[in-house]
Amino acid sequence: MKYKINEEDKLLFSQGALDYKYRLSVMKGSRIVDVIYGISQLGTYGISGESDIRRTLNFTLALDEFQTDIEEKIQSWFGLDFKFEIGMYSVMKNDYIWYPCGTYLITASNTQYNSTSNTLSLTVSDWFSKLNGTRNGQVSGTPLIKIPAVDDEGNHTILREVLTFVLKQQGGIENCIIDDIGEFFGMEANNTDFEKYRKNNPGWNQLPYDLEFNMGCMVADEINEITGLYPNLQKYFDVYNNFCCHMIPSCENNPIALDDDFLKSILTDSGESVDYDIENIRNVTEVLGSVYEIDRMSKNCTTSGNTYKLQLDDYEKYVSNDYIAFTADKNNAEGMQLQINGLSLVPIYYENTTNPVAADTMTAGETYVLQYKKVDNSGRFYYLGQYQPHAICVLTADAQDPVYTKQFFAERFNCKNVVFRVEPDNPFTIQQIGIVPDVKTGDTYDNITSVSNAIETAIYDNIKTSSWNDIVTITTLCVPWLDVYEKVTWQKQNTSEPYPYIITNISHNLGGTVPTTSITMYRFHPLMYDYEIPL
Repeated sequence: MKYKINEEDKLLFSQGALDYKYRLSVMKGSRIVDVIYGISQLGTYGISGESDIRRTLNFTLALDEFQTDIEEKIQSWFGLDFKFEIGMYSVMKNDYIWYPCGTYLITASNTQYNSTSNTLSLTVSDWFSKLNGTRNGQVSGTPLIKIPAVDDEGNHTILREVLTFVLKQQGGIENCIIDDIGEFFGMEANNTDFEKYRKNNPGWNQLPYDLEFNMGCMVADEINEITGLYPNLQKYFDVYNNFCCHMIPSCENNPIALDDDFLKSILTDSGESVDYDIENIRNVTEVLGSVYEIDRMSKNCTTSGNTYKLQLDDYEKYVSNDYIAFTADKNNAEGMQLQINGLSLVPIYYENTTNPVAADTMTAGETYVLQYKKVDNSGRFYYLGQYQPHAICVLTADAQDPVYTKQFFAERFNCKNVVFRVEPDNPFTIQQIGIVPDVKTGDTYDNITSVSNAIETAIYDNIKTSSWNDIVTITTLCVPWLDVYEKVTWQKQNTSEPYPYIITNISHNLGGTVPTTSITMYRFHPLMYDYEIPL
């Protein structure tokens, strides 16, 4: 949950000389133990949209108000929380307006007390350090931690519910704001018809397989495994110390939080810097998921009309979620069906849709994998391709380019699942800088168990390695209420008009005479791709 920016906040910058104060409250639960205003030297207050530990802070405290037992006082703070606020003086209110800047824990190894100057230097991190081993988070008490996909009573595990359970039971985190977690097109932000998708795909938000962790793992390991099942999720603690988990916003429909005129009015002499991370720019993303664990394999396939007929030993009924592999004897026809051992005819659809597989998608002599699902009491086989989810996403200036066609990439990368992202004005398209591939496999990509998930991950990773590399950094007067993933407009030097940008990182330099804010942002491009939403 972000602080909601209002016009009064912006008007503070039109007062002339600005007056800032800093307040640090030492908290034991919800009770304030000490309040410290004597911050003699503040270093930086950083906000990173690319890190689980979103907020960090380093500063030096003057402890003159504590005359005795200072070291004992410091030691008593080690297990407590620090709530940090920045105040801006308002002429209209004749008082300071205090802006929340997060709740922190001391990292003991970075804490130093100077008895000569009676100061304490601290480096602190937000509450995610309680979960990832920085200060806490280790899980103990059992040699093996298992999160089952289906419990003993046959109930499927819902991702949002199990993440909440892990946070509260193992992490001790009570205040959580967790959105739905699941398949890309089951999310409201990605699909105007998300309710229909959810109805047709009841497993859209369920844990796809059992998760296991060894004793001694961190709570953050479990969190990352759950949230890592689908791309584009962020998890962090907000300025009010709520644990939040939701999709990284595309910001396509977001209002402009700060416009070019406002940003230029508070710009410092440092101005702007433009950075193109050429070394890490990639415009063709290839994703390979885990190899399917096949339940049954048939090499005995005959085609009758539009039906593949398979023979399998000891197979008496269709079993939901079974992976069936077979070698096709002929190319498939339109409206293809599958039948095993004379059981009922089952239609073959593209994954998570009711769209029949197009003719000649499966060719004679090749081996393919289907997954059986039961939806609304009707069986269906989802076409998954071959033994491993495989997808390509290409950043192109023109989907109709006569050279860089989908067929071109399908043959070059031996992959049938090719998606184009179309951004005509992006400087990193294949037409501008050629084909620069990025192969994603292993590690977290082994969590990908479907073609649709591979496609969605390829799209998201392609955005990160291309569109998010058109980066501008500007330095302004200190804006304490600003947060990451806000949409702003900015006109770069030597450009004719302002464009929308998305803020990814903020660094407040609070140590100088005049505090400043360094804002790093990437050029926003509308999310345009030619992957049809399955229903």
